[in-house]
Amino acid sequence: MEKGIISRRDFLKNMARYGSAFISLPLALKYLGLLEENAYAELVRKKAIPGKYYRRVSGRMVQCQVCPFYCLLGDNAVGQCRTKKNYSGVLYTHAMDNPCIISVDPVEKLPTAHYLPGHKSLTVAVGGCNLHCLYCQNWRQSQERPERLDTIRFPKERVPGALSQKDIKILTYNYTEPVVFMEYILELAHYSKLRGIRHAIAMAGYINKEPLKDLISVAESFTITLKAFDDGVYRRMTAATLRPVLDTILAIKESGRWLEVVNLIVPTYNDDMKQVREMCKWLLKNVGPDVPLHFARFVPEYKLKNLPQTPLSTLERAYNIGKEVGLHYVYTTNVSPHPGNYTYCPSCGTALIKRVGLRIIENNLRNGRCSKCGNVIPGVWT
Repeated sequence: MEKGIISRRDFLKNMARYGSAFISLPLALKYLGLLEENAYAELVRKKAIPGKYYRRVSGRMVQCQVCPFYCLLGDNAVGQCRTKKNYSGVLYTHAMDNPCIISVDPVEKLPTAHYLPGHKSLTVAVGGCNLHCLYCQNWRQSQERPERLDTIRFPKERVPGALSQKDIKILTYNYTEPVVFMEYILELAHYSKLRGIRHAIAMAGYINKEPLKDLISVAESFTITLKAFDDGVYRRMTAATLRPVLDTILAIKESGRWLEVVNLIVPTYNDDMKQVREMCKWLLKNVGPDVPLHFARFVPEYKLKNLPQTPLSTLERAYNIGKEVGLHYVYTTNVSPHPGNYTYCPSCGTALIKRVGLRIIENNLRNGRCSKCGNVIPGVWT
């Protein structure tokens, strides 16, 4: 018998006496005959843990509750996000303590323009994604199961030391889709927030209400990619739908967390300026003029290598529409140098933060106010 493992008879005896809290769930399932030996070995080897949001449907069938796809999974089936797997009626996540990307970045890379500008962040990403964007820049990681990628062990205990060595105070989640490794984010955040580390998330926002509340509880800034303002286009580009993303934007705004929105303009897909105008109007009406909106340049990648990159004139037209509609903070992203990278005071027009791409070359903010007219500029500045 494997060292440290009790017999089935003793296990059942102890279960009756003490309950199941003293033993791991995979081991419990194994000894109850509900988990095959090879499945148990896979769980132990890959350090998978039970996911938080799912429900048992019948027998060993489960339904994931993390995002609006509501994947219905039979025994040993994997969700379309590639991170969740059903083992004997328990939904496990394989996206724990195994990032495929760890990078020191300017926080502006999320992108964000009003959240601690000029600060460095440590970005963590785990393989997998619940969307299937045709143009994904990181498709080799996002469209693969995390346990099949080259990964780095990065437990919560290592986070404070790793950040302090680089004089970093911000942990960000980007590159792939944070929604599908939210259990890992929650573990890192609950541990490191007590040690003065701040958290910001860039995500597509295709997530259900209750899981979103958990992320809102630990992060102080969100960048949401609003990929189109037409449901049919959303389906074509991502295999997802528009309404849940709008609901996410509304929920984050209502929570009081800092919010910025990105719209990547893809030629022939979502570059209709009528849709751009409708999107800007919706943002103005529902989240107000002070939520920054970034129009990002598409670069041909993955399944859309046949398309050209977004023309600069298209980005500038979208930028001007945002301003005309009444949004105070509109940006062009993935193109520089360009005056659309700057933060301007909506009251007097002063260029407050001048950037070349992600690099700040001049900052004229004074305690969150315009240095010329004193107008308050919304954001997280300190």
